[in-house]
Amino acid sequence: MFGFHGQAVRSNRHARKMTNCTYLAQSQMEQLLALPWNSSDGVHDDLIDSDGDSDPTSSASPWEFLEQPSGGSQPSAVNASGNTDTTYGQTEYYLTWDLKDQDSDQTWIRMRVRCQYYDDTFNQWKGTTVSSFRFQDNQ
Repeated sequence: MFGFHGQAVRSNRHARKMTNCTYLAQSQMEQLLALPWNSSDGVHDDLIDSDGDSDPTSSASPWEFLEQPSGGSQPSAVNASGNTDTTYGQTEYYLTWDLKDQDSDQTWIRMRVRCQYYDDTFNQWKGTTVSSFRFQDNQ
């Protein structure tokens, strides 16, 4: 009976973390969808860094930055409310995204947002990816 209880606790913890990941990924996707897009290059000004390059959390090659946070550079960890401070919980989630033009006219943009967390119990990364397309009609 005690073995079942331990498994139930682990399952509930995983379900809560997956729910948080899904919420964080969907929230980031909604923010990306709400941004006005620059008609000259298909990328919103907020996604351009001071060097004029794409945001470091986005990349021209698919999934380059959407790799597991343990590989290479990684974004700052956030808590379940999407903040980097620990006031509202432990910072254990990593949000990354990738934006990619789908045609030469830059009218369709594919957006993918991934949220991941490290599961200490099974010593592996887990998470979810949310995908969407955006039509850029302001050209």
